[in-house]
Amino acid sequence: AYLTGKAWFAGLEFLSDRRALVPRSPIAELIQAGFQPWLDDREVSRALDLCTGSGCIGIAMAAHNPDWQVDLIDISEPALSLARENIAYQDVGDRVRAIASDLFAAVEGERYDLIVSNPPYVTEAEFEALPAEYGHEPKLGLTAGSDGLDFALRILREAPDHLTEEGVLIVEVGESERALVELLPEVPFNWVEFNVGQMGVFVIDRADLVQYGDLIRSVAKR
Repeated sequence: AYLTGKAWFAGLEFLSDRRALVPRSPIAELIQAGFQPWLDDREVSRALDLCTGSGCIGIAMAAHNPDWQVDLIDISEPALSLARENIAYQDVGDRVRAIASDLFAAVEGERYDLIVSNPPYVTEAEFEALPAEYGHEPKLGLTAGSDGLDFALRILREAPDHLTEEGVLIVEVGESERALVELLPEVPFNWVEFNVGQMGVFVIDRADLVQYGDLIRSVAKR
């Protein structure tokens, strides 16, 4: 992708360079399937792509769902500048906005029907062992502490305040799936089966996040 400056994701072409990770999330498959069966018959009007990077997940959600308003959030200004270029490239600027924020900090009081996140989840040890091609990619977009769950736990803790009553949270944690299940065995994560098998993506609705909120908060404090 860095050689051509372009990458394909969810059937769409995106601009791609060193400012953000190359789009390669299995969430593309969910987007193309309309997030079924996970959304069921829920109405979605507002969605959030948290830790957006190049913007591909949120922009693809908007492109595949013409009546959705989508916010993109990232803490990295270089990544956001690329995301804004991709918003223009896909001509969805009337429905998609890019926001500089440390997770939910800049959207206090905002609520979404669907929050999708592909946050950093590589452990420090895994990062050291990554193949050379990842050396071109920003470390900020990859690493998340000793077990790869620093961001995922913060998202689990804070998401209920930003989801509508029937809202759904979808997060990719990759190889950190086992560590998350060991930390929170009681929480009813739904692990998505993709065409190529499980890829460390869970779905959970707001009601379950609220029900297990105390447990999540106690673990997320670590």
